[in-house]
Amino acid sequence: MEKVRISPLQFFSLLVLFQFGTTLVVNLGLQAGKDSWIAMLIGMIMGLLLFSMNAFLYSLFPDKLPTVYYRILLGKYLGGFVGLSYGVFYLHTASRDVVDGGLLVMASAALKETPLLIVNLIMVMTVAYVLGKGIEVLARTALIFLAVVLIIGGFSLLVILFAGIVDLQRLLPVMGEGMGPIMKSVVEKNIHFPFAELIVATVLMPALNQKKTGIKAGYLAILFCGFMLAQTSAITISVLGTNITERSVFPLLTMVGKANISEFIERTEILVVMVLIIGVFFKISLYYYAALMCTSELFKIPYKKLIYPYAVIILGNSMVLSRSYSEHLMKGSKYLYTVLPVFTIVIPAVLVILGMIRILVRRMKSKSRSEPNSNSSPAS
Repeated sequence: MEKVRISPLQFFSLLVLFQFGTTLVVNLGLQAGKDSWIAMLIGMIMGLLLFSMNAFLYSLFPDKLPTVYYRILLGKYLGGFVGLSYGVFYLHTASRDVVDGGLLVMASAALKETPLLIVNLIMVMTVAYVLGKGIEVLARTALIFLAVVLIIGGFSLLVILFAGIVDLQRLLPVMGEGMGPIMKSVVEKNIHFPFAELIVATVLMPALNQKKTGIKAGYLAILFCGFMLAQTSAITISVLGTNITERSVFPLLTMVGKANISEFIERTEILVVMVLIIGVFFKISLYYYAALMCTSELFKIPYKKLIYPYAVIILGNSMVLSRSYSEHLMKGSKYLYTVLPVFTIVIPAVLVILGMIRILVRRMKSKSRSEPNSNSSPAS
């Protein structure tokens, strides 16, 4: 494994920007209608439970990459296959996020005539360049960009509030249709996107220089993002209403574009585009890095030798995933509740059970060894 160390604050910054990522880019999903912010909070709670499973496995195997303890718990061949499957999963998901980022840039910036291939190429090569410098550089960069994101977010919120376009009546009645639509939204989307995606954090955990504090930072990152995303969802609906929000491709941009103060402060959506691009960059980076580390550990290849071959794979895959943005969103919705749960819920749950059995077996063995010694006494 690459001998690197990242601090809990850097870990927190990486996970926050990762969760913001494409969650802010695409429509947050309004299966719950005006109660989507409640679904986001429930998804956050479930995300904490999922993260606790990964933290438990990390506590059993500190300083070991997931691909190592897959083979310990599942056996050499099955564990190796699972590790390789995770590498493919991370690589494919990075490609999907490149598509999200490329479409965002083309739709929101002055690049509408630029081919998607060029936009995606610039994004992938930028990520590849940073990863070539090492994960420590990416982690230090995350600290800086998190501060930028928070400043822009705070400024945008003030502009929206002072513009007088917020109508909290659009959020009423709360739970007017009961818990049914909310729980459907939670099960189909809010658990998985973005909280369950933090399975990628298992690749970063062995690099933490303070293990216990680092895990606490992970929990805080989920709480922070959960409340921020719920707030964003509630404000978006209170400004646009559910109908416009559902129809909008990028509702956050639509909302901020409506805000202006006396024709003096306007066109603030460009700031939001900056936030979205930053989030997408870090989401692609962590998935890209996770795929590299899985392959590197399994096949004993220095991960830096894989950076540019993987860049070609990610770029090529991003160009053939979908023929249109609507098709991309449709496939993404199916991906969320078919493929993603296998890697973020099912396999980690099986590993946790096997890890607990491993602990019980060790305790029973140590107890059986100690009992004969305690029962035996010297002959008088």
